[in-house]
Amino acid sequence: MAAPRPDGLTPRARRMREDWCGYGLQEAHKEEQQREARQIRDTADEAAEDTGEAELLMAQAREQVLAFWISVLRDRKDLRSQAIADYLAGDTPSRAHLQDLARRSTDPMVTALALQRPCKGQACTAVDKAQWARLEPDNLMAWMAQTGTEQTAYLIERMGREAQRSEDYLLPLSQALAELSVATTPGLRQMAELELMAGVLASWNLPAMRPVLDGCQAARTQPAMATHCERIAQLMWGSSHLLGRGLALALARRLVPPTHDQRPEWERRALRYEALVQAEMDRSQAQAERWAHRLPQEGCRVAAFDHAELRKRMRLGEWAFAQDFQAASGDSLEVLALRNRASRDGRSLLDSPVPASAAAPSGR
Repeated sequence: MAAPRPDGLTPRARRMREDWCGYGLQEAHKEEQQREARQIRDTADEAAEDTGEAELLMAQAREQVLAFWISVLRDRKDLRSQAIADYLAGDTPSRAHLQDLARRSTDPMVTALALQRPCKGQACTAVDKAQWARLEPDNLMAWMAQTGTEQTAYLIERMGREAQRSEDYLLPLSQALAELSVATTPGLRQMAELELMAGVLASWNLPAMRPVLDGCQAARTQPAMATHCERIAQLMWGSSHLLGRGLALALARRLVPPTHDQRPEWERRALRYEALVQAEMDRSQAQAERWAHRLPQEGCRVAAFDHAELRKRMRLGEWAFAQDFQAASGDSLEVLALRNRASRDGRSLLDSPVPASAAAPSGR
């Protein structure tokens, strides 16, 4: 009997890894078909326990890429790189180290990353959320990190008076990872980078906006607070994320009635936002169709396209990327916004939602 290989892989798995874009993807497709057949035949619990060699290879590739990223960052020695390495590692010792870095550093990004990776249980002492605002009181997101408490009115006032910009540091984090994602040849490593980059974007925690939305809704009859809320909306419109811009419009809908002198500007912003959201929906649909209609051996080509597209998105930021995509599509903002509004009976996002009772059929 042959001795086990040091890497623990079977000859088949090793061949899959070495020829991932050919033999590997064909075998991965077979495993997927077999898994689907078992899910139909067996119980969900039994099917969930099955892990094919393709999944194991992809998991190993992700671990190797992540270890490479962390190693490169740790070699750079500067505190921001160390913080990103701890953020990516995410284990208990790394979280504790990240909290310690945040307490010692005056770089607000280090604190922002520490707030994204709080201590697990009693393993360490988490940095105070208020530290971010102490480091840069002109940053809207530093105050926003403290929402979800009973301080909402106070935070709205501070944001309205002191904030000059909106930066949550996801963009510089994304840019750092795009720089580290160096796989230019289609294959297993490039697919692993793609999955990891997408995972980082998806796992970023957003601040609790509901208290601010509700607080600003109640502040419409309080001129001073309404002014603060309008300032927050203006700053949120500078977000590099689609969601941040959408939240700005949600605030504007509460604060800027049709007679307001800023309404025309917000209408233009709403149209641009709706158009770019529709462009992003079209892009996502095209991406899903590429994967759905690919042949097994075309997986590397499709992944290479997505890898390049995602790296560009991470370098530019979601909003700038969506603008580039819309411009390249040839579709005008007006046409895209019209398509987006079709699901709302042609209504702008600034228009108040139709009450359910008014939208429901009369039954007659």
